[in-house]
Amino acid sequence: MSDIKIYRVAVIGCGAISVMHLDSIVAIDNLELVAVCDIKPDVCQRAMGKYGVKGYTDYIEMFEKEELDAVHICLPHYLHTKVAIDAFNYGLNVLSEKPMSIDYEDAENAVKVAEEKGLQYGIIFQCRYNTPSQLLKKRLDEGKLGKVLSGRVVLTWYRPDDYYGHSDWKGTWDKEGGGVIIDQAIHSIDMANWFIGGNPLEV
Repeated sequence: MSDIKIYRVAVIGCGAISVMHLDSIVAIDNLELVAVCDIKPDVCQRAMGKYGVKGYTDYIEMFEKEELDAVHICLPHYLHTKVAIDAFNYGLNVLSEKPMSIDYEDAENAVKVAEEKGLQYGIIFQCRYNTPSQLLKKRLDEGKLGKVLSGRVVLTWYRPDDYYGHSDWKGTWDKEGGGVIIDQAIHSIDMANWFIGGNPLEV
């Protein structure tokens, strides 16, 4: 008999990015995908059918009916902290898509709630795990590149019109929260901070 704990996980939001989460969850031995949730019934049904799990259109109902250890949040930016705090209040650990929030005070509050309840709160910054990023970080930590005095990041990603056109929130200030800085360049900023082992003093 194995002593490895199996963590019961659900995914909230079944749009394009959720596939990365769902496929990863089912591939990890000590995770069990229990349920999915999306406010659009057809989107929810599609994920239910593909992964063979229960589905909900109301995440609170899912929290109440399922025995979960953690949830992945794959929602529009403006919903991240609200749903995270709701999950914390149900005793659930959270892994959220970036950004943590589009509002500084909301982000601070979410962290506070997680800490008070002794729960894990993670934000996805997957670019740290790219092979070039890992190699550069290793060399920097080993001191093989000397002392870093300054740095510059350049972002050259391209997003076609349909990237913004398939939803009512992408590219909007009130729901996405700040254009390319918070949507794409957030990865570049994160890696710059990670490489040098520092954090911004002020933004």
